[in-house]
Amino acid sequence: MFLSARRATPFLGKQDMAMERIRAAAGIISRNGASDVWMQKVLGGYHKTGTIILHAVFESMEHSMQVGKSMMADPAWSKLMMEREMNPAAEIVGPELFRRVAGDDGKDEYESTMVREYALPRENLSNAIAMVPNIETMFSEHEVTVSMWSPVIAEDMQRIYVAYSGVDIVAIGKAVDQVGLSKEFQAMLVDASKLGTLDRSWMMTSVK
Repeated sequence: MFLSARRATPFLGKQDMAMERIRAAAGIISRNGASDVWMQKVLGGYHKTGTIILHAVFESMEHSMQVGKSMMADPAWSKLMMEREMNPAAEIVGPELFRRVAGDDGKDEYESTMVREYALPRENLSNAIAMVPNIETMFSEHEVTVSMWSPVIAEDMQRIYVAYSGVDIVAIGKAVDQVGLSKEFQAMLVDASKLGTLDRSWMMTSVK
């Protein structure tokens, strides 16, 4: 599975315009063949609070490129890009593209996500992937799924992302309380620190 991400941080006074355009972009991406499209708002952490992240899912790299090619020929997309150029409403970063390398992408009803981002040398990736099943087991009784994503097209390729997804932010908070301070999880963090450096994290939840 592949996932694209576009980050939009609305300018002051242009929140409504930015959201209108993000929703329009989501509809265009979906109409042009993405497997799934949804939006999440950053609640706190590394990215600026209020930033909207537009996600799109693809079955393969080829599929993502097919959708991109179709979008470039879509008059609605061209019109949206022209509106953005003439009257910017947000700072846009992306799209970036990621491959799921381990874990589960979560259930449809899971609306919230906590992301932990690591600086990770590529030679350590296979060992990092091997840790995910154990993490999944720790969180399996807490309605939280775990997935790991590796960048394919991105500004920084020396990164790995671990996403903890739950039905809402309370479910994730409860899971962190019950699992995060356990001896088993703390020992896993020590092992993970030998592979890479955890230096960024943020929480986000779905926007309708």
